[in-house]
Amino acid sequence: MIVVFDTNVVVEAIFWPRSTARRALTGLALRRFKTAVSQDILDEYAAVTGKLRARLFAQAQPSGPLAWIAAKSVRAEPMPLADKLSRDADDNVFVATAAADKAAFLVTQDRDLLVLEKPFGVQIVTPVQLIRELQL
Repeated sequence: MIVVFDTNVVVEAIFWPRSTARRALTGLALRRFKTAVSQDILDEYAAVTGKLRARLFAQAQPSGPLAWIAAKSVRAEPMPLADKLSRDADDNVFVATAAADKAAFLVTQDRDLLVLEKPFGVQIVTPVQLIRELQL
């Protein structure tokens, strides 16, 4: 099973170790699923964690967790989308990557993505919903 994680989930998992986002990512460590990423997604993960580290978490080292996620992930080329799906155009890469790799889930806390529900057969869920679905 393939899962795609939105940046907000990865950032929360890295900087808040007791978060539901971290718990949702434990499924990757437990080999309950694989994750799919594109280069654009990896770049966004790095940019956002870098900004947050500079502002709030100077002692944190997000490069280790990001490298682990990259190493454990399947690389995918996002599917070309004819139309904008989300109100936030930056979110489309997550849907396009999930669709291209036939992911079962796209995990996010972004309302602009959650309202899409199940585009291209990819179920869009929160970390809590993924935890419940996979009994993590």
